[in-house]
This record gives sequence, C-alpha cells and structure tokens, in this order.
Amino acid sequence: MKPMSSHAAAVQRGFTMVELMVALLLGLLVVAAASSLFLSNRRVYGATEAISRIQENQRGAFEILARDIREAAGNPCMRFDGAYTDKFGVELAAPDATFWSRFPNGVFGAEATGANGSDEITLYSANSSVYAVSAHKKSSDVITVSTATKDLSNGQVLIVCNNDYAIAFAAVGVTPGGTTIGHNGAANCGNNLMKPVANANTCALVNANSANAYCFWQGVAGSDCPGGVGTSPAYVTAATSALWTVANNGRGGTSLYRTVGGTASEIAEGVTALNLTYKVGSGTNYVDASGVVAAGGWAQVMAVHVQMTLQAVRGALGKGDVTGTDNATLDRTLDDYIVLRNHQVIQ
Repeated sequence: MKPMSSHAAAVQRGFTMVELMVALLLGLLVVAAASSLFLSNRRVYGATEAISRIQENQRGAFEILARDIREAAGNPCMRFDGAYTDKFGVELAAPDATFWSRFPNGVFGAEATGANGSDEITLYSANSSVYAVSAHKKSSDVITVSTATKDLSNGQVLIVCNNDYAIAFAAVGVTPGGTTIGHNGAANCGNNLMKPVANANTCALVNANSANAYCFWQGVAGSDCPGGVGTSPAYVTAATSALWTVANNGRGGTSLYRTVGGTASEIAEGVTALNLTYKVGSGTNYVDASGVVAAGGWAQVMAVHVQMTLQAVRGALGKGDVTGTDNATLDRTLDDYIVLRNHQVIQ
C-alpha cells in the first residue's frame, strides 16, 4: 500500500482543542445575545400589555361613570331638586326614606367608605324607559301610555310627571304588550293620584289632601280632579340609582363596582382608589362630600372632580410585566372633571 502523503494527512486533520473552545465561546456569546434580546423584547411586550390593559379599564370605567354623573337628576319633565318639595310627591305605603330624601338632588357622596379609603358616589335619575301618557282623565284611572310597557313590571317604582308635578308610585296591572299602568295596589297610599304638597310623603298626609286629586291627561279638568289637570305633556319613567364604589374583588385585589337595584357589577379590575370632590353652585373651589352641605347642598352640585387610580393586574402576565424599574406595580391615575347637565341653569 502506498503511504499517505503529509499533504493528505493535513487535509483530513480535525479541529484542535483550542479551536473547539473558541467556537463554543463564540456560540455561547451569540446565544447569550439572542436570549438577552428575546428577554428584553418579552419584558417590553409584557409592560406594554399591562399598561394597555390599565388604559382600557380606565377608559371603559370612566365612560360609564361619566355618563351616570352627566345624567344625574335627569327626568323627562321638570328638574328635581330640594327647592321643589311641593312639586314632587311619593305615594308609597312604605317608601325608602333614605332613597327618596336623596333622589330629588340627583347625587349623594360619601368619603372613605370604600376599599383603601376610596370615596363613593350614588347617582339618581328617572330618564330610562320613558313612556308618553296618552290618557288619565280621572285621578283613580289607570294611566294609559302610547307604547307597550314591555320594560315595566308590577311592583316596580315609577314616576309619572309633567312640567308641573311628579308623583312616585308602585305599578300594578302591568301586562306584557299592554299600554296601561295601574296605581291602586296595596303598595301605594290609595286609589287616587294627588297633587304633591310640601312634606306630604306619608299616606296619612297624602290621603288627608283628597281635595288635591290630580289628573295627568291633557284636557279639561274632570269632576274628580279638584287639584287640576295637566296641560303639558306627561310621561311615566322608572326611578333608578347607581352606586359607584371600590371594593375587594375576591381575587386578592380591588375593583370598581356599579350597583343598581342591589346587584353589583364589576366595571373595572385593578382600581385601587377613587377620590371625588364637588363644585357647588358658583363656588370656585371643589370640596369633599363633608363640605357639600356647608357649601349649599347636593342639589347645587354643578360638577364632579374624579381621580381614579388603576394598577396593573398580573393575570396571565409574569410578575416582572406588571412592575416598573423601581420594582413598584405599574399604575396610572385618571384626573378629570364631569359636569352635571341637569343641574346647570339655562339662561
């Protein structure tokens, strides 16, 4: 056999140990750089996703809260406020005294009653499911409306009103697809609707004023309507309230809740603080809830200053995604002013 030449042996020679170590080192440097870039991008993505969720929750929560504040004290007829004690009557046998004492003002707030010392606010209105009255010729008659009462139910507290008066009562005799609403059930003071009298919010006082029997039909006064007949359009609507507060959500954090009819709905997760102050009348400063009465009362609240703080919620994100460079949880604070449309004086 012909011996292998030195040139052929050199061509078939493998890597030396030094070459292998250099190659491995270079490979490790490339992998480390790629890993560092990946982790950096992953951290940026996580932080961006966390902030995006904060902003989404913040935007949704603020829009719903702002809508309730703007519509507070709204109704299809006159403006309800503390000055109209002889224009607004409650003909319920067992009225919720707290609800009806606050309802005409449209807004009521409390300080540091929520989680983390957050404030709460309740907004009152009567401007949903509005039905136009088409007939009410006698004070004891059912109220006939122009469209089917599909959104109403028996026992529901309603308000019938025109430009002059408003009366709260519990509905009876409401049927699916029907157009009549009764008011002579046991939950009400009596069979007749009475023109409101100042502070006449008990059945004894209401029934003592039978001479004020009132009709909401647009026409001439009937024989049993000594209190008069409405000449302006009349409407029936439901009295509602929405309580906004921060509370524990059962998942180790806090959320913003909206409670209507005793049912609480979670509006936004991660809300840790809700601070509210109020502009009263022509005052230039905003005051807290305790200062509203001294400044003129809830009926004179013209605007609400809302400060809402939201923290990043971990959820499916990593721990590092919801913390900043100082290892503190990412958060954002919304700061805005909302005007109560129905408390504004129209010149």
